[in-house]
Amino acid sequence: MYVKRRFTMLLMVCLLSMTALSVAAASTTEVTTEDDIVRQPEGTPPTNDWVLYTRNGGNGAFRSGPDTPPSGVGSLEFTTPTGADKAYLFNYEHISAELDTIDAIGYSTYRTAGNLSQVTSINIEVDPDGPNVPGGYTVLVFEPVYNTNQGAVVSGDWQTWDAYNGGNAIWWSSRAIPGVCAFNCFVTWDTILANNPDAVILGGFGVNQGSGNPTLVAAVDALTLGYNGDTVVYDFEPYAVVQSADDCKNGGWESLRRADGSSFKNQGQCIQYANTGK
Repeated sequence: MYVKRRFTMLLMVCLLSMTALSVAAASTTEVTTEDDIVRQPEGTPPTNDWVLYTRNGGNGAFRSGPDTPPSGVGSLEFTTPTGADKAYLFNYEHISAELDTIDAIGYSTYRTAGNLSQVTSINIEVDPDGPNVPGGYTVLVFEPVYNTNQGAVVSGDWQTWDAYNGGNAIWWSSRAIPGVCAFNCFVTWDTILANNPDAVILGGFGVNQGSGNPTLVAAVDALTLGYNGDTVVYDFEPYAVVQSADDCKNGGWESLRRADGSSFKNQGQCIQYANTGK
């Protein structure tokens, strides 16, 4: 009886451990389209969870392709015709997240046109001092060009970049913060954390192109951020594809598409496609 009871208890512990691991590994994909964002000029306060900021002739557009994106059928493509142009898409849902809880950051890029190692970067607006100290602001920047162990930037191909890389990804800071000078100090993520243990996300997390990237046309997709056991992958799309029959109800069918981009004539068509793929 004792052996049986002990076996049962061990089995319960194993099952609870497996459940805990599955919760810790939770991951979601969120489709983001033009309907989810607002467009604002640079320097204005955010009025939405997603804001696409622009300067001069910089711009961003949700499009199909190019080629075969890593998630879904589309991506977000930035264009910066001159070195004075800029465009960036920031998400403001992660404010107050502690940097030392982050365990995943990344994205994929596709350069259509540009020079040398130019490509869109990842930006995080950070308070390096933490919420208990007044003031404090910098932008942490990840650029593939400084992470040569992940390969060289090329044109005409989707490339995936790990901006966390077990804490070993290389970043730089727009302002001098403890352990990191402004602009010219290229250090690991772990080095930033070691010198700024109370740092939190203060504002936007997203992708940025501009300020010295003339003639660059580059698309981004599968923007990823993970912390506190949860990971979200932002799938940039030109339209939202129906995922379930429930999506079609209450007028939802009017804004949804088939995977090929074609629209529905009515709710019934949408539900049929969701159930059968036809």
